[in-house]
Amino acid sequence: MSQVFGGSVLLPGETGPGLQAAIEMRGDMVRLVAGADELGTWGAGDVAVEPSGKGAFRVAVGADEVFFTPSSPSSFAEAMHVPLQPDVRRSKHTDQTYDIDAAIDEAIAKVKPLRNPEEDDDILSAPMVVTIVLVAGALMAGLIGLSLLI
Repeated sequence: MSQVFGGSVLLPGETGPGLQAAIEMRGDMVRLVAGADELGTWGAGDVAVEPSGKGAFRVAVGADEVFFTPSSPSSFAEAMHVPLQPDVRRSKHTDQTYDIDAAIDEAIAKVKPLRNPEEDDDILSAPMVVTIVLVAGALMAGLIGLSLLI
């Protein structure tokens, strides 16, 4: 009995939708097919599958690897006897954990106020207010003068 899982394949470092492909498992053989082209056939014992997150799986055969995103990640994970998501505790990169609380504290520490809260609360200085009032008065006088001429 064989099982076929359709999806897409990406090489390491590639981004995008990937190449439409299928992984067929028949007995002790695993076959990777894209359209009418067979990309490879391996013994089931030579193929290592591990989750790489978000419904994608890293499929390794010796030194070669591809990232396969099946249409049905849960069915593929069950058939391959692997978890659906990576186990963070067993990750190779456990020393590179990301502490969200520390990142938030660091971002808050870098925030600077737009103005010094210790200074006067006036938004405009006194000379600026006088200038605005004088310019506004001159404009109004000009408009009144023009309206009288018309």
